[in-house]
Amino acid sequence: MPHAQTRAPRAPKTARPKLVRLHVSGDICPNLLPRLLGLVAQFDEIPYGIALTRHRASLKLSIDLGRLEDPRAETLLNKVAGIPTVRGARLVALRRD
Repeated sequence: MPHAQTRAPRAPKTARPKLVRLHVSGDICPNLLPRLLGLVAQFDEIPYGIALTRHRASLKLSIDLGRLEDPRAETLLNKVAGIPTVRGARLVALRRD
């Protein structure tokens, strides 16, 4: 007797959150990524995505986060810039089409 395939009910569609991407460049340091993630956790955020590229003399990181209000975004950037191995940081709003 053949088994009939059944599909699980799909969850209702919800709007995707508006995201910002934190771009960070810094010196090669094994503690840079954990320190950045620790700062993100202080803001009660869980990243939607993380990318890291290692170059010969530097690291480039991108962390996708939920939308931060301006004062919180500025505070996060100031804390990131205060990490000794960070060369530069910026937040960019991501468009969702």
